[in-house]
Amino acid sequence: MKQETSQWGKAVKKAVIDHDMTLKQLAEKIGYSNATVSQVVNGRYSNSSYKVIAEKINEVLGTEGLPERTETPSDEWCQTVKVELVKQSMTVNELAKQLDVSRDRLSLVINGKMMNEAIVSGVNNLLGINPVAVPADK
Repeated sequence: MKQETSQWGKAVKKAVIDHDMTLKQLAEKIGYSNATVSQVVNGRYSNSSYKVIAEKINEVLGTEGLPERTETPSDEWCQTVKVELVKQSMTVNELAKQLDVSRDRLSLVINGKMMNEAIVSGVNNLLGINPVAVPADK
């Protein structure tokens, strides 16, 4: 599932080119890792510090605005998964193995840091749960 780049992300990418820079150079200039800056620009960074990072990017490049927040699983779904793991005496490692995904990726989804519909569906099926992962108001 490829996420479309936001208008802000497109403006930043254009400004990086206009400034004859790379994202890596931009990251070094603002004091963050290349991976973090890339995630913010591409709308995949859901940590609450994304605004601070975006503002630093805007300051360096002269861009405006903020990236749209990425969609993440609901708190209710995350909590239900954690409770169900305890009830079923299952570890995150065991669940990841059964889903054939990395433990780190699964942890990001379970902890509400990123959305992956295939993982959410697999977790729901394996644990026998059915709360909505994305609230209707999002």
